[in-house]
Amino acid sequence: MKIVISLITCLICHFSFSQVALGFPEYNVVYRGYDNKIKIGAGAETAFLDLESDQAQIYRTDSCFILKPHASAKNITVIARNFKDKNVVGTWQFRVLNLPVPTVFWGVSPAGSPVVTLDKVNLRVGYDETLILENPGFEVVNYQVNSPLIAAPLPLITGGAITQEVLDALTKAKTANKGKPVDFNVTLQVKGRDGLIRKMTAEYTY
Repeated sequence: MKIVISLITCLICHFSFSQVALGFPEYNVVYRGYDNKIKIGAGAETAFLDLESDQAQIYRTDSCFILKPHASAKNITVIARNFKDKNVVGTWQFRVLNLPVPTVFWGVSPAGSPVVTLDKVNLRVGYDETLILENPGFEVVNYQVNSPLIAAPLPLITGGAITQEVLDALTKAKTANKGKPVDFNVTLQVKGRDGLIRKMTAEYTY
């Protein structure tokens, strides 16, 4: 099941200035450190709306509003006003949650799965297609590959590109193991949109 998102709060609202109703009221969550997108389907009248919140920063783009909760916020209230007369035409409340723990991908292979073919791919940190999060903005700062079957420790590598040195080391390890699978792990430093750098570990088999 794939749910396309503009994130989790791609809320589509159908309204007139006399009444506002959420098109998808089940989407009542926004995330810290994420550009939560709010879309309002009101035709030309959307241009006459301003959204505001004391617990979040909100700004308008060409296609939607972007909502970024304050780091300490647990719940937020969003108010829609007609900017001509400042009348309130809608109010919504959302819970604020941390982003789910992302997955490390070796190319297209998620953590915990085998790497079938060694290619010069990239390490990526994000979410699989079952979650309604798009472009979470995680950046691989550096990584290191480790395995007891690799003869010499591999250096710390900047960025997320799998180098030829890593591929050669894993190939030699499998040869030395008489073609049997080689278990290895990847330790990464990952930077999120909130600016924090987190340590992650992913295990694979080749």
